[in-house]
Amino acid sequence: MTSLLSFSIDGIQCAVPLADVERVVRMVQLTPLHNAGPGQAGTINLHGRTVIVYSMRHFFQCETRPPKLTDVLIIGKSGVDCVALWVDKTSGVQEIPDIPPQTDKRAGSAVMGVVTGSDGTVIIPSLADFLQKADPAHLRALIRPGPTPKDVTADDTGDLPAVLFKRTKKLARPVDDLQVTALIDLLKFRLMYQEYALSMKYIREVVLTGGITPVPGTPDYISGICAIRGEIVSLVDLQVLFSLKGKGLTDLNRVIVLTDGTITFGILADSITGMVTIPESRIGPSDGQKTLIDPMYVLGFVDDLIVLDAGAILANPKMVVDDSTA
Repeated sequence: MTSLLSFSIDGIQCAVPLADVERVVRMVQLTPLHNAGPGQAGTINLHGRTVIVYSMRHFFQCETRPPKLTDVLIIGKSGVDCVALWVDKTSGVQEIPDIPPQTDKRAGSAVMGVVTGSDGTVIIPSLADFLQKADPAHLRALIRPGPTPKDVTADDTGDLPAVLFKRTKKLARPVDDLQVTALIDLLKFRLMYQEYALSMKYIREVVLTGGITPVPGTPDYISGICAIRGEIVSLVDLQVLFSLKGKGLTDLNRVIVLTDGTITFGILADSITGMVTIPESRIGPSDGQKTLIDPMYVLGFVDDLIVLDAGAILANPKMVVDDSTA
C-alpha cells in the first residue's frame, strides 16, 4: 500500500506520496527568485534553509494569482533537495495498493512525472521526476473537470501582507531557537459549526459519503455500514456520540477512515478544512472553552480547535459493529 497526501489546485485533485512530504505549512511571504526556472515562484527561509517554492498553478496552466492566506506549502523532498509546492489546500491522506506505470496511451508517449488514478486524481510518484520532466500541456490534457473553487473565503479578509510577513518570520527562526518538542500532523474538519482535528497517523483516507446501510440493534451513534474500496466499515456519527445538536448530514459530507492497524471504521464530518503540523506542546487544556464532549475523547485544545483523541476513539470496542447480520 502507498499512502498519498491529497491536495488541490483550482479544483484539480492531485496527490503525492506521503513518504516524500516533510511537513505542510501555511502560506508565507515569498522572496523573488532571479532567473527563476519553470514554475519557480520564489523562495522561503525554512529555519535557516533556503527552499525553492514551485507554483503548481504553473504546471497545470491555471490562472496566475497572488498568494492567499488559505494557501498552503507542501514541504517535500526532490532527490537530495528540499522543495515547496504551492497549492490551494490539502485534504488528508489516502491509501492505494500500487501506483500505476507512467504512460499515456492516448498520446502514444510517456507523460513523465505523473499518473492518473481511477478517480481522475493526478498522482505525482516522484517530485524529482515531476519538477524535471512534467509537461504543462500534457498535464492539462489529463485533467478531469472538477468543481469550481470559491474565489474568496473568510480567511482572506484580513491584512494579507502583515499576516504573511508574521508567518515568514516564525518559519525562518533557527531550529536552535525553537522549543525542542515533537511535532504532530493534524487533519482538521468541521462538525456543525465547530472545527475539530485528528492525528494524521490514525487516518487512512478521506472519502465522500456514499450509500449507508443501517444495521438494526446498533447504538444511535452508529449510522450504519458502507463499502470503502471493497471493505465493509462501520460509520460513527460524532454528532450523536457527543450529543451535539445542529444541522444534519448533506450530500457533501465526508467519511474520515480511522485505523490503528487492527480496528478500522469511519467517522462522518461536514467538511474537511485542511491539514496542519504543530508542536505537540501547543495542544493544551481548555482556555475557558467549554465542550460537552466526554473528556476521554479530547486530547486538548489549540485556540478554538478541539483536538480529538483518535486513539481513545479507536480503543472503544462499541464503535465497530458486526456486519454479518446486515
